[in-house]
Amino acid sequence: MKVPTISDVLSDANMFEAWAKVKANKGCAGSDGQTISAFERNLSRNLSLLKDEVLSGKYIPLPLLRVEIPKKAGGMRALSIPAVRDRILQTAVALVIEPVFEAEFEDCSFAYRKGRSVDKAVARIASLRDQGYKWVVDVDIRDYFNSIDQGLLMEQVRRLIPDTGILGLIDLWLRCEVVDGENRYCLIRGVPQGAPISPLLANLYLDHLDEAFLRRHQKIVRFADDFVILSKDRDAAERALELTGEVLDSLRLSIHDKKTRVVDFASGFRFLGVQFIRSLAFKTKTGESRKTVAAAGDGMLRKDAGQGEAGVMKAAMEAAGLGPVAPEVHPVESRVVPEDSDVTVPSSHDPRLRTLYLLRHGYVLGKESRRFVIRSRGKTIREIPAIKVDQVMVFGNGQITTQAMHFCLQERIPIFLLSAHGHYYGVIDSFDTDPVLLHRDQFQRAEDKGFCLRVARQFVRGKIANSRTVLMRNARKRDAPEFRQAAGRLKAYLDKAGGVETMDELRGIEGSAASRYFSAIAGTIQPEWNFTGRQRQPPPDPVNAMLSYGYTLLFYNIYSLVRARGLNPHVGYLHAMRAGHPALVSDLMEEFRAIVVDAVVLNLVLNKRVAPGDFVPENGGSCLMGQDARTRLIRALESKLNSSLKHPVSGLKIDYRRGIEHQANHLAAVIRGTEPDYRPMVLR
Repeated sequence: MKVPTISDVLSDANMFEAWAKVKANKGCAGSDGQTISAFERNLSRNLSLLKDEVLSGKYIPLPLLRVEIPKKAGGMRALSIPAVRDRILQTAVALVIEPVFEAEFEDCSFAYRKGRSVDKAVARIASLRDQGYKWVVDVDIRDYFNSIDQGLLMEQVRRLIPDTGILGLIDLWLRCEVVDGENRYCLIRGVPQGAPISPLLANLYLDHLDEAFLRRHQKIVRFADDFVILSKDRDAAERALELTGEVLDSLRLSIHDKKTRVVDFASGFRFLGVQFIRSLAFKTKTGESRKTVAAAGDGMLRKDAGQGEAGVMKAAMEAAGLGPVAPEVHPVESRVVPEDSDVTVPSSHDPRLRTLYLLRHGYVLGKESRRFVIRSRGKTIREIPAIKVDQVMVFGNGQITTQAMHFCLQERIPIFLLSAHGHYYGVIDSFDTDPVLLHRDQFQRAEDKGFCLRVARQFVRGKIANSRTVLMRNARKRDAPEFRQAAGRLKAYLDKAGGVETMDELRGIEGSAASRYFSAIAGTIQPEWNFTGRQRQPPPDPVNAMLSYGYTLLFYNIYSLVRARGLNPHVGYLHAMRAGHPALVSDLMEEFRAIVVDAVVLNLVLNKRVAPGDFVPENGGSCLMGQDARTRLIRALESKLNSSLKHPVSGLKIDYRRGIEHQANHLAAVIRGTEPDYRPMVLR
């Protein structure tokens, strides 16, 4: 079989076939508002532009439109709908890779495949029943489409499709941004439900499950993520259930215990909208498959795929076409446990990189089912759904159980261990080999002195420009001539940094600009704060204590986002590589120091939201934050990181964490050579 290439995807015949399928589905507009009829008005030009973007490496998918449709059984089902142009390109890819995937799939799989349907899956179950397979393991996977591990999925895709052009497109679609009312976020796991490429990917991910059972001569019938295993006796069924758990664990999926059971035909069970009892099989009132979300992609629904999925697709398109779905309104700030404010947990909205802070000595973080539980002296202080946590920061003598650590490693939730005052001890994180090719490119670029200098210049220019922005903003709010004068001097440093020829020159300019910047801040802050400029180890005054603590929190937020993007955090271009130092995180941090941490600390100090009395001097000349000051700082930083801004380049409305993520994605593209030059995120 011919291995498909990006040239096959972009051939005129394939692109027009993809267009015809998207048009036939009569889907709604995506996040850009462009309808199918609007795209068709300049069809040849629009298809040519789409192809040119892919060939030039400039293609970026538009954000997915999040819509909700009612389920037959109650509740709502969320779909993420690509724009028309992206549906066409996804369908074009699906058309050329589908034969390769199809050759890999097993006969026991019946969803989203030509010549297969719910009726044929039901007939297969009836046939096995008549052969004496009387016991059934009816399995439900917990939140399957949102839980697919993207790294493992891409490994499976690479095994079948070596073409880097196709792989790059699929990777972009998996990590695509989603527009959900006023909120925007990027997918870090799962497949976008409602996208044309999703059914193929969802089927491929569970092909390993099919093979595991067939190798052991077990009888499995699978329709997407709904499947049953049939056995001749109960003991064999119990062993099959145990094997199911093992295989799903290897795929980083979990069984929904309450919806999974071992049953026989005499007791009866319901599967794919069909009730099986003894020798009977009949459709229930809904007559629908339970799992139809992934089938909602344009161009991938087959005429024989069952009326249930077609109904879901139609409802989804109609719902999206009628107007925006009313978004849920959530508070932006992080919530603090009211009893003592020593556990900070994510807010109920969906910020990027939700952080659980464990702040008090003696608190124990454990895990029960899919929830984190925080206890003190045997008393439960707080329970947090694990799905609401992306990283954990443990300060001081807080403890974490082995079960909680195992869970975090399985779910790729990093655990940062720090002293009570923010000194970094280490990180508990899973070893990830998925992005090894990107790591290779990082190391190769690190050997290129010209590349390092070009990128480093932009990191420094971003730092100086955003430092100047903080000065100018405060100068407008207050009568502070020091800020205006320093901003003018920083403009000169900014211009000079763009033309340096050596790293030593660049670092010299960076140091001079930082000194002038902090001197201006010191001249504005009241004398009782004892702030004379930036001093780090140890911080001698309250302002330096807050800056150091804030930089630590920012650093490990960036670390998590860099790791999530697949970049090696230790391979930097401005900061030298050395053992134990995530140099790339330090690089990306430069342009965010002033606009995140410095802005927050200045706000707390100048608006008297903290006082010098909230800090404790210590022997040796260091200054420590008291509990109240630390909690206020963390809350203010979380609020800042979750606050919205308009990205100066893309124009997207995002929050600061997504701004950092955007820059990590942009840097990865520069490293790979798909984008020419790194541009810092500079605010005005």
